Amino acid sequence: MNWLYGRGYQRAPEGATYIDANGNEVSCAGMKIVDATTGYPLLDESADRRLGKINPTWRGGLSLAVRYKDFNLGMNFAAQMGGHSYSVTNAILSYQGKLKNSLAGRNDGLVVEGVNVIIGADGSKTYQVNKTVTESINKYYTSYVWPRDNAEENIFKTDFLKLKEIRLDYTLPAKICRKTKAIQGASFGVYATNVFCITNFPQYDPEAGALVGTNVYSGIEAGALPLTRTYGMNLKLSF
Repeated sequence: MNWLYGRGYQRAPEGATYIDANGNEVSCAGMKIVDATTGYPLLDESADRRLGKINPTWRGGLSLAVRYKDFNLGMNFAAQMGGHSYSVTNAILSYQGKLKNSLAGRNDGLVVEGVNVIIGADGSKTYQVNKTVTESINKYYTSYVWPRDNAEENIFKTDFLKLKEIRLDYTLPAKICRKTKAIQGASFGVYATNVFCITNFPQYDPEAGALVGTNVYSGIEAGALPLTRTYGMNLKLSF
């Protein structure tokens, strides 16, 4: 439960090596396997690869309050680490070529970083560094890298640090209030919400989910809107 599964890139297994230009044996374990003829990476045949954990390992908040003379400063932070989410927004925008992640190779193709599998007459496998330029850069992006069923490319960590709210209040000294002979107390404050969010999640809010009926499900972000930052002020008077 609470895991994300899907298709990803086929990769060289543990112990796999290739021989570099200097004759040295170099490990290629974990590198993408690339078709030596087309230059396209190979994807898993079935969508059973475990790609990420939905629930964060930990989540927390912190409230700070600082007072200096008649000024009060308050800040509320929130953070989490360890979770993952599939971004439908990232998948669609990338597939349509609307993000910078599909700029590479548009003019003259590219060489995918990975290795080719060489199968010997006896069925043994050896590996070599891929040097094949992709046949079609459009097909490379739309059929291998950014189709929605390449879940590996569209699952991201949801780690973040947010400053949810900051406010500064000033309380008018009591002796000044008494001079008015009407006001017993007065304070003025300014505040802002959703001040910043530090995260590597690519599309807006790492806490976003998918709305299905009246339920919001975590682990899938679909069409989430940017965080709305608000500003305000308040004046309190007591008589």
